[in-house]
Amino acid sequence: MEMKLIGGVFRNEEDAVNAIQSLERSGHKKDDISVFVKNKEIADHLSEETDINTSGDKDQSSSGKDAGKGAGIGAGSGVVLGGAIGLGLLAIPGAGPIAAAGPLAAAIQGGTFGAASGGIAGALTGAGVSKEDADEYEKYLEQGNIVLLVEADENQQENVYRIFTTHNTANAGMYPEGVRHDNN
Repeated sequence: MEMKLIGGVFRNEEDAVNAIQSLERSGHKKDDISVFVKNKEIADHLSEETDINTSGDKDQSSSGKDAGKGAGIGAGSGVVLGGAIGLGLLAIPGAGPIAAAGPLAAAIQGGTFGAASGGIAGALTGAGVSKEDADEYEKYLEQGNIVLLVEADENQQENVYRIFTTHNTANAGMYPEGVRHDNN
């Protein structure tokens, strides 16, 4: 069954927490959800509220294993700065540090593509996200938004889109026509 990495962009913590909890109730595991946010305090709060695995101990998903393939893609180079409790702080030129948790963050932090990478957009491209979408997610991060990414099979995809749109995702315009809500 074809897997797809789906992203949701949230302007506030409450919507992100609610989306994570809804994903979990629908059968997604916490350690299958990747979180990227520019503000470490928000990342810590999300971790506390949702128990998202920030330890980096989880085996990488197929997307996480492929994240290094995008190492040469993107503007500038990203460097893992490290962080408390395994929460990775990634230095992205032009964007500053980005706190990250989940399987994609573990792939980045674990050195899948080392210190000189193509930043978040490069990692996402390597994980199977189109370059256009990866660039959009990086822009959303630069603007201070929270980006959630979850891998979904064909049977789960519509539900993930619905969960993200229900919880006020800012990027519904990136979704297929049939799952967009008019108010997004």
